[in-house]
Amino acid sequence: MKYRSLAETWRVMTLYRLRNRAEMVANNIRAETTDPWSVVSFFYPKNGVGNRLSDEDFREIYFLLTDAYPEEVETNPDPINLLTSLSETVVTEGHAKAIVDRMHKILEADDNEVRAWLIRPLFDRINKRDLHPLFMRLSIRAAPVRRRDVVRALGMAYDQPFHHVRTSVNLLGLRNTVRDLNMGSFNYNKIRPIPNMPLLIPSPNLVESTDAVAFTRCYAEIVEGVWATLHHSPSGTVGFSASGEELPDDDGWMERWASSLNLPEGVYLVDYAEHRENPMLLIDWLNPDDPKATYTKRRRRFNDIPAWGMKSMTMLEAPYHARTHIESGLPFILRNARGMLTYENTIEEIALLNPVSKDRILRVLSGRVIDSTTGGAPRKLWKLGVRDGFDYYPVCEMESDFDFNNYCASYKMIDGEAIKIDTPLFVTVDILSSGWGDIGAYVMGTITGIKTDAGISECMGVEEIGYVEDTESE
Repeated sequence: MKYRSLAETWRVMTLYRLRNRAEMVANNIRAETTDPWSVVSFFYPKNGVGNRLSDEDFREIYFLLTDAYPEEVETNPDPINLLTSLSETVVTEGHAKAIVDRMHKILEADDNEVRAWLIRPLFDRINKRDLHPLFMRLSIRAAPVRRRDVVRALGMAYDQPFHHVRTSVNLLGLRNTVRDLNMGSFNYNKIRPIPNMPLLIPSPNLVESTDAVAFTRCYAEIVEGVWATLHHSPSGTVGFSASGEELPDDDGWMERWASSLNLPEGVYLVDYAEHRENPMLLIDWLNPDDPKATYTKRRRRFNDIPAWGMKSMTMLEAPYHARTHIESGLPFILRNARGMLTYENTIEEIALLNPVSKDRILRVLSGRVIDSTTGGAPRKLWKLGVRDGFDYYPVCEMESDFDFNNYCASYKMIDGEAIKIDTPLFVTVDILSSGWGDIGAYVMGTITGIKTDAGISECMGVEEIGYVEDTESE
């Protein structure tokens, strides 16, 4: 494929801000059959890869190429326009792979003298019009293509579900995913749960109303307990909390529970709540035979399961039909009937609504870094505690979108790294459910903010666990 195809696509997307960016990128991927990575890496300037160039770098490169003095150049010119003006080529020549390889070498160079030496031959092969996208790609300026566009383009080009490609990119990396797709060796089984191994369950997306839900036909369920995963196999039955901690099972009650249901082997998402007569209820099948199976199809796994072992759900033709759940004031979840597993609880799969928010103040006791089971980058879990006399009782671990680094000692983002909280840190938590049970005290919720003026007296007390639903917000 010729480089000018990439340049023209970049130019069109920039000038017209089209919505079908993914389709345009996909067309280029289909055209480049030998090395699709050159197409993907050109359109998606991933942060942290190479040393992308600033305007000051481009100015220095221009002076190195021309031996011009600063006073010979107009005041505050656009350095990219200055560089493109050096080309006198009429027709762009060169293959996409060769030009993109040169682009990567420019970014990896140690200094601007080497970069100027690498850029000089391009003026004889690329015209001014097509040089501009290349220099924009080299720069720190924004690109017209987002990560989501690239993932969607790969799905279109190789006829794979978007969710499967996205999960593979998160877990295996973008380049490895492109390689597997191109070689016909893409296997979604690589990113499915491993039996008897912990599986981190991310919090669902909290939305303000059913109008913000991104799907139609769905299942509605009331939030009652906390999520856990149940791994049932011939070697035994083991459970893990949402943060990956193994659940205590000294008397083997989980295996007896699974046997009483005649539960087929597999990995399952369950709802645990101590106040129920049956503390564990089945929600989802996490390792279906068909990785493209929708939630409705996965529920058929439970067709022969007694009703008492399943989480009660209501089928809705559209989210706005959840009026009964809204009027109840209880937090509830909507699950996309057509949703496929991503193991990330994306907004396309699941939405959480809390008609009557029950914010409470909890203290962040510590944190830890863990390897993500669904993403390449490690994740941070924060241990939260409630007031217990003059001390704090740990009740849960949660992820957070808020930055706690100003309250923490220095740490490294490597698996197993402990994070020490140097300065007292209190947060507000929208509590969905809480209680006591075989797994100890539990709280399920979402961190909604940092409470800078809070202290132990404002912190939720251990005696409130299990009674939050009946207490008015302060």
